[in-house]
Amino acid sequence: MRTERSEENVQSLHLAQKGLDEAIAAIYERFNNRTIDPDDLGNQLTSFTKSFNEQLGDMKGGSKLDAAAPPFYQVVSVRCTKEEEGSGRCLPPGSGGAAADYQYSLTVTAEAQVDGALRRLQQVIVLDTYPDFLKYAFGSEGLLTVHGAPYFMGNLYAGQGLRMNDAAEFIYQSVERTQKSQFMYLKPKLGVNGNPVDGSGRLITGNPQNLYYGYGPTYGSGVPGGYIPFYDKSLNGTITSAEKAVTHGLADVIDPMPAQKFVSIDVLSSFLDKVGDSLGDRSARGELAYRQDRTVIQNVYAAGQAPGLVTKLRKDYAGSYEDLKSMPPLPLEPVMPDILLQPPPQEPNPAPDAGDAAEGGTGTGIPVAEAPADPAWDEYEAALAEYQQMLETYNQEMDDYNRKIDVLGGKLATIGMRTETVKRPSSAIIDGPLVLGPNLKSIDFANKGRSNWLIVNGDLILQGNKEDAADKLRLRGNLLVTGNVEISGQVDVDATILALGRTDIRDAAIRGLKLSGDTSKRELVLIGLGPIGLYRVDSFQRLDEQGYDSAAERERQVLDAFLYTDSSASLYGVGSAFWLNGGFFSKGNLTLNATLGSTTENAAEGRLIFAEQSGLNEKQARFIIEYNDQVFAHQNVALPRVNKVRLTTGPLKLLKH
Repeated sequence: MRTERSEENVQSLHLAQKGLDEAIAAIYERFNNRTIDPDDLGNQLTSFTKSFNEQLGDMKGGSKLDAAAPPFYQVVSVRCTKEEEGSGRCLPPGSGGAAADYQYSLTVTAEAQVDGALRRLQQVIVLDTYPDFLKYAFGSEGLLTVHGAPYFMGNLYAGQGLRMNDAAEFIYQSVERTQKSQFMYLKPKLGVNGNPVDGSGRLITGNPQNLYYGYGPTYGSGVPGGYIPFYDKSLNGTITSAEKAVTHGLADVIDPMPAQKFVSIDVLSSFLDKVGDSLGDRSARGELAYRQDRTVIQNVYAAGQAPGLVTKLRKDYAGSYEDLKSMPPLPLEPVMPDILLQPPPQEPNPAPDAGDAAEGGTGTGIPVAEAPADPAWDEYEAALAEYQQMLETYNQEMDDYNRKIDVLGGKLATIGMRTETVKRPSSAIIDGPLVLGPNLKSIDFANKGRSNWLIVNGDLILQGNKEDAADKLRLRGNLLVTGNVEISGQVDVDATILALGRTDIRDAAIRGLKLSGDTSKRELVLIGLGPIGLYRVDSFQRLDEQGYDSAAERERQVLDAFLYTDSSASLYGVGSAFWLNGGFFSKGNLTLNATLGSTTENAAEGRLIFAEQSGLNEKQARFIIEYNDQVFAHQNVALPRVNKVRLTTGPLKLLKH
């Protein structure tokens, strides 16, 4: 009897799964990879779920889902996970801050019954209009080349193919060198319950015929001699079990996907799209004005590039922006003259007058000649007086500078502030360079909404201090930068930056802010049209023996950041160590070199000394990326959007009844 009941339970689960599959297939058919206005996704989901559930009602009672015909299965409902009370309109699950406004989810419920054994299953489908790069820990739309042993937790993307070997390549003292290590590690990201996230730890590629691995260095281009393809032309595995072990099982986690299905980002279009958002709330402006403004923005940029666009915004859209002009120039502290750096000359004694001399018994009453002037003393006194005057002027200028900086900091902290009594523009414009450092330490928006942006007309420079916590910077906001971005020292972040220039991240400690109600730290999303350089001046850091398992080591090393470049990139985790909680992605080719364990420098012998590589594991990697899936919830509508819908199916859930 118990065996029969068990079989009935299994059969009912299979039938319920069949119902889910039918409903999910209909959702995929309707939405997956379809072109859509991102702002209209919620309306289309509302219409779809209403129509689908009405059809379900019509089908019950006489169709194959008829509950009266045992065994039976049926789709119970397809609902928006969050709906507006009363209207039933689909809302993003995070309308209160838990998820992004361009990410919705549908909850599908199905049930089945076999001889009285009723089972009900549920599955969540996430629909979003974000570019695909945000869904990967590491990757490239071009050729991905990995020398040595980095460690990735999440998914990788190799658009045009993969070259992988076990030897890191680097340049030391202007000489090309190699260090034999291991092959890269790719594993699933762990969820909050400590279990691997479903669908994580995969290598997605648009060209499975162009995946090769080999042993030793590969100077030059093309496919090096002796390299082995992961697949033959029929997509059957070609490598042995021993080779699978050496390559850490990569061949078993490769998922081919047509390259055209990868949803790319156009950085310039995304930049201009966000400029359109910065004009103000779409519903308040009206749909016609909203679309006309976006056309104007695109045309003005095409004609006059960034300077012409900023001029247009300041002139014709002044009501949308607080014009912060530019940072006040930092007064130059006067340089002390060389003469004041030396011991002062002997001050001459004043010459006595005739009466004084006579009273002393030595005078004759005849006037005494003035003491001869000391040229050195006169020069010293003149220089001192001039320097003191310059110092007084400098101190006055610094007082004025600090007052202006305080005013600017206050305005940067009120971007996005709107109350019943305070009506401010939604965004702001400032001419660069905008420098955060010892004097101006923070950009901290009052609100990080869709229409709240700071446009920096020029360069953005963040100069924190890793050694002194009092000098760390705070960056919380949405920024559009027409020039370059430079980041150094410690910066605490909750920000999205789109930049048209290059980005240099040098000796930086990018730490995510943890805001009230957050379960995890926030991050920096930096999307650059130009190249991204990632450097450490203080290289050769020793790694804790526990490596990535050491909380203290993670706190010291990890950069909480997603970095994207529209260019190509070359990264190194050989002398330097880079651990990212987020991701790195490039439109062009991406090359990474990495070793395991501590690296020390023997300058006298002109070489680097590496830990024994064969005895180490992925936790001791000098280059580690752990994918951060909270980026959509944290950065929300500041993230770029695309006009295609992508669907992700969540795990099955057995409901109690």
